[in-house]
Amino acid sequence: MENQEPLVFNRYLVSLTKIVSVYCFFFVLLKSIAIVRGAWMIPNIILALPFIIMGILTAFTVLYKKYSWVVTIAAVVLIIAVRYFEVDWVYYLQNNYGN
Repeated sequence: MENQEPLVFNRYLVSLTKIVSVYCFFFVLLKSIAIVRGAWMIPNIILALPFIIMGILTAFTVLYKKYSWVVTIAAVVLIIAVRYFEVDWVYYLQNNYGN
């Protein structure tokens, strides 16, 4: 008999992965709307790229039911880091790579 995680941890993993996936696509949508409304293009595209990648990765995770704590925790750390440092990074990216 295999040593399996308790069912409650599997439910947490599934729920958290779905939330992260939806948030990644929501963040990309918000960045796209911001660009259309006149926000700086280069920093917003650069900040959206990791979310596009993580959104696709977590969407495939949900679609194929191959859940992984590593992928989900990495996405959560990415979300927290970008939300915390977003303003500083936008100005830095605009100053170095913007027009």
